[in-house]
Amino acid sequence: ARARPVQCAVISTDGAFRKIVEQAVRHPDSGTTLEIEFGVPFAAFGNAELKALKGASPEVVIVDLGDDPTLGIKLAHFLAVASSPSYRIIASGPTLEAELLLELMRGGITEFLPKPVTPEEVREAVRRIKSSTVSTGLGQATTLGEIYAFFGSKGGSGATTLATNLAIVLHRLTKKKTLLVDLDMELGEASLLLGIQPRFNFVDLIQNFHRVDAGLLASYIERHESGVHLLSAPFHPDRAQVVSADQIRRILQYLKQHYEYIVIDVSKSFTPVTMAAFEQADQIFLTTTVDLPSLRNVQRALPMLQRVTRGDKERIRLLLNRFEKGGEVTTKEVERSVGIPVYATLSNDYEAVMRSLNTGKPVVLNGNSPYSQDLTKLGTRITGVQKQRTPSGAFQRLTSGLARVVPGRRRESKPPKGKSDE
Repeated sequence: ARARPVQCAVISTDGAFRKIVEQAVRHPDSGTTLEIEFGVPFAAFGNAELKALKGASPEVVIVDLGDDPTLGIKLAHFLAVASSPSYRIIASGPTLEAELLLELMRGGITEFLPKPVTPEEVREAVRRIKSSTVSTGLGQATTLGEIYAFFGSKGGSGATTLATNLAIVLHRLTKKKTLLVDLDMELGEASLLLGIQPRFNFVDLIQNFHRVDAGLLASYIERHESGVHLLSAPFHPDRAQVVSADQIRRILQYLKQHYEYIVIDVSKSFTPVTMAAFEQADQIFLTTTVDLPSLRNVQRALPMLQRVTRGDKERIRLLLNRFEKGGEVTTKEVERSVGIPVYATLSNDYEAVMRSLNTGKPVVLNGNSPYSQDLTKLGTRITGVQKQRTPSGAFQRLTSGLARVVPGRRRESKPPKGKSDE
């Protein structure tokens, strides 16, 4: 049976733009219908127009930002989020500054098409929206992902190894889209631990963020055999200087719309970038070993973390790495020393972890390692999902080939343009 066409509306004072939309819709393969057109300025778009729009029942509204992008963005945001019913929005206009484009994304706009636009580009944008919402229905709200930030009390605490391997565990347990973000902007090592040589990195994404969509985002992401995606740290330490805290906040907010789990490895110091990541994180995993210098640093770090989390104790989780059960220091002694509960401990499995670091094969892929087993327990506690019981050999082969498609997301195969060179 022929699929039901996607019903569209267009808002534009530009007759030529409305004509382009009409041409896109009239194409025999468009799979769309144009239910209603509005040629009024944004300032004149009032209750009568909203009533007419509601009566036409479009699923997608194409908004021409025209010469007043700021007012157009406000209207698009209202239609995408605040109106009843809400609509999927395709916005089109002149190339926007990064700030305005980020405002679009935060406002729930699904697509942005820079002018000049062609009928084919309009058709493709509608197709992407349609394909991304087949399983949930157009117009439904997007579920935002969870952000977990890993912070080491000092160098060598194992936070990077934990973050990298936990990302794999989360994906394996839940089959949800999981992104590992390396925000150690000067000396990031997550790609090394995954055995990946990245083509692009976080700074490349920032520099092209003014035109990002799901397809362009995908081109900056590396894919590991486990099914986890990676956004790499800059390749050269000096490039970290171009990244601001505000850019981190906005990009993480955008990534939450595309991934259900985002695991962040941050630097070992309280930089503006690190603090911005903490602000956005649902949980901060403070990773430490039980030696005196590390525990002293935990005590020093906690006031900063408590300030950024506004005293929400549930957002700070203490992890004891390389912990020897039955050793000289107990979890109770650590808790008395630092003043917060221990969330989980991870075994001292030095040989397995070092072999993993030197081979670029995450230790969690070895299901028999005590450290790997502890990671699975940690992932189970975080997600509430129990690992399926399978023979160890079969478990080794249960890596995801393709990440599950998340409702409200899309993929685009178009090659990226305008990437910065390293």
